[in-house]
Amino acid sequence: VHRSNASTLRHTPRNWLQIENMEKIRLSKNFSLAEMVATSFPAFQKPPTTQEIANLAYLCAAVLQPLRNSLGEPIIITSGYRSPSLNKYVGGVANSRHLNGFAADIRIKSEAHALKMFEILKKNPCVDSCLVERKGATRWLHVQTSYNPRGLFNFNYNVWN
Repeated sequence: VHRSNASTLRHTPRNWLQIENMEKIRLSKNFSLAEMVATSFPAFQKPPTTQEIANLAYLCAAVLQPLRNSLGEPIIITSGYRSPSLNKYVGGVANSRHLNGFAADIRIKSEAHALKMFEILKKNPCVDSCLVERKGATRWLHVQTSYNPRGLFNFNYNVWN
């Protein structure tokens, strides 16, 4: 979280963290808190805790912003932080890194676009795992980080649900 927002977060009641206010909190140059918690199922989403916001800021600063900078174009996050009720509703696994703000799913424009992002992320030592996931005809890039990254990569991961 940029320094200008750090004190705001420490002294902000959690109920203030509604989606309309989250756009004001920048996690990196090109990523806002609102973008990282957005969902098509808002009834199931709950605001993240301060620790989860800190984890999202680390994900953005260490992984997503460097990816965007290397690509030279915006990337579209389709799923970032998920509250437990949202994760359950969308069929996420119980130990999903989305639950603590350490994961994001990114829209893939084409096979070449997926491969380019995959190759950039393979060079980033902060990446815990990177999966080009597939469920039927739908594909997306899942990337996660941790404070002790394992560096796991799979370009053709099938999601079974």
